Amino acid sequence: MTNGTQVARRVVTALLGTVLVAGFQTVPGATAAANTSDVSSWLMRQLLALQPGTENGGIYANKPGYHNTRAGNSSSDYSVRDAEDQGGPANLAAAYDWTFPDAKNGRYGTIARYSARLLASGQDPNDPRLDGWREFFGQTDDDTTVEGWDFRYRRSATSDSSHLWHIHLSEDRDKVTSYDNKVALLSVLKGETVNQWRGTQLLTSTSTGGLVHTMRLRNGQWTGFGDVEAATGAVFTPVDTASAMVAGEQHALVVGNDGELWHAIRRVDGPWTPFGNVEDFAGEVGTITRVAASEVGGSLHVVVVSDANEIHHSVRTPDGAWTPLRSVESFAGDLSDLTDVAAAGFLNGELQVAVSTGPGRLMHTLRRTDGNWTPWGDVEAFAGNPGGVLSVSATEVNGIFHLVANYGFAGVRHATRLPDGNWTPLLKIDDYTGGSTGLALDVAAAGFTTGELQVVALSVSGAVWHAARYPDGRWSAWGDVRGYAGNPGLATRVSLAGGWRS
Repeated sequence: MTNGTQVARRVVTALLGTVLVAGFQTVPGATAAANTSDVSSWLMRQLLALQPGTENGGIYANKPGYHNTRAGNSSSDYSVRDAEDQGGPANLAAAYDWTFPDAKNGRYGTIARYSARLLASGQDPNDPRLDGWREFFGQTDDDTTVEGWDFRYRRSATSDSSHLWHIHLSEDRDKVTSYDNKVALLSVLKGETVNQWRGTQLLTSTSTGGLVHTMRLRNGQWTGFGDVEAATGAVFTPVDTASAMVAGEQHALVVGNDGELWHAIRRVDGPWTPFGNVEDFAGEVGTITRVAASEVGGSLHVVVVSDANEIHHSVRTPDGAWTPLRSVESFAGDLSDLTDVAAAGFLNGELQVAVSTGPGRLMHTLRRTDGNWTPWGDVEAFAGNPGGVLSVSATEVNGIFHLVANYGFAGVRHATRLPDGNWTPLLKIDDYTGGSTGLALDVAAAGFTTGELQVVALSVSGAVWHAARYPDGRWSAWGDVRGYAGNPGLATRVSLAGGWRS
């Protein structure tokens, strides 16, 4: 293209108010924004974060099909005829183009990975996650033929050659404002199984030395408690538990009464591996008393507290290797009388950690992507001081650090640390649930890309209370998990792990 032609195109583009994206015209500014739901924009951000280096190929476009609104299409267009496309707002686009620059240069490995997951899910009659989507086009191999699938009619589909370097997704129009529908898609793209998508994993130790597991399905129902010790052959008595989802598998970390740190995996199809001693691989750090865990960038990050009042951190890489348990305090500063620890991983590669101490303090640090830790910060200096904190849990929800702290008679409290470093107040959850947990023994939290936060609080009465905080800030009522999953005995420590996490 000559320089004169380039200038002429820029002039025409400016006059018409359009730009070319992925081979079609899209109207920028107010028009595109008006025809794109906030939830659709959120999904595109999630796609770009899922595979760094990919690009937004466009959502709204003034042309026939799902990229346009229902109102902007002819009544005979295929994207508006079916019942699924008669619902939802008439002024919103329902398609997404996700561009892979490396595929433009003939390197199809990345786009093929995600396209193959979409195709496999669509072809599986027992996988309902893409039932709210019409179709996709993409590249699943190294040839020059575009592969695709019509999820609604369960048949193969194809399109023009531009889909060799970008994935096109058409969403049922009645789902265009649904977070759940988009979370289901993200679950497929991440490589999770149906079970991971459906479940919130709850791991609980009991006063009789037991270790049990249950799962909260996406419809709110709980499975029955299963005996983890029987499934793994574990012979230790649990003292503390932590749990994290990594690559669709649940990783359980348990501190035993022997002071050792034990690790097992619940595979995608349900069975457990035997427990292995983490310190055999990561090094001895003395008697361990508390543990926290989270996923960061496909690796398992583990933070432990020892009876020597020391905090250590280790990473289990995707190949199963452990890095040495290294001191956090040598970077973040010394603390004393440590009582509990919480950790949350972020898509940007950071790990945030909170600890409680015997004097009732609540402290926070952040591990940068380069491995360095920030100095400890006093959470209560910014979020308020309700009293002495007994136990803590943490999770990430769409780039925000959510902290749940058990303040005993002052109640179970919740606060957030915003991306700019500011804290919201430590508010008593009971004030928003319409009920009370009573005096709590322990707390756990898990976050979801829907914006939902799930919390479990163990009561001295034996209740295993569960509540959810919705994206708009409202809380559900507390419900006793034992009423659904059975009574495992008096629970002593608890951990939660969610399926898809941002």
